[in-house]
Amino acid sequence: MWIYETLKMVEVGAKPSIYNEPFEDIAQELVGKEGKRKVRTVIFRTFIYSFQKKRTKIENNMFLQLAESHSLSYLKPLFLWKILMDYEIARFIIQKITLGVDHSGHISTQLLSKKLVQEYGDRDVVKRSLRSFMTTLVHFGVLSQEDKNNYILLPKETVSDEQVREFLLLYGANFLESEVVDLQNMPEEFFYFSEPVDMISVAQEFNGKDWEYVREVGRNVLMLKNRNSRQ
Repeated sequence: MWIYETLKMVEVGAKPSIYNEPFEDIAQELVGKEGKRKVRTVIFRTFIYSFQKKRTKIENNMFLQLAESHSLSYLKPLFLWKILMDYEIARFIIQKITLGVDHSGHISTQLLSKKLVQEYGDRDVVKRSLRSFMTTLVHFGVLSQEDKNNYILLPKETVSDEQVREFLLLYGANFLESEVVDLQNMPEEFFYFSEPVDMISVAQEFNGKDWEYVREVGRNVLMLKNRNSRQ
């Protein structure tokens, strides 16, 4: 996957611009320099620039650290979660997919596009975003494409407690920008493509290590520790 190979390639302290040409070798199956430039821009914006204030040199972050010691299969759901955190339109599309998928897992982008345009507005933005995001979901292995307008939802995969832990730390620090994570009000679209997650079990497992877990009547929250390590 291009994200993983890019993170493995870049070095902390280097100028981002030196990776423009090397990225073309990573994304050889992409046709045209413009297509490669757009993908490279999204990867750097999401997995590097979003963790730092300046773009003059690459700074260390959780994804660069994880790529050094973890496999692509471990990081793949985290990559998708980060994309969803950064792009509201992606979360909106998943909300509509959950309503538009039939009992066999079939998804029609023609029907989906109509629903999105009705609610989101801008026709060109919706169609372009939908086409791009559906292709992304195919790359992530959560959908398969039958033809131009039809997709199939693939069997949902199980995520480990450790992956959910990484998600919660990232979700609090980089999405909520808060040290408090409310487990009762988490957007469902983040876990639509995975098997049900026992958040309570994960919260209890890492209690005292990565957060303080507070559970009482009407309150089910994590008080995160070491927030700066996730930025």
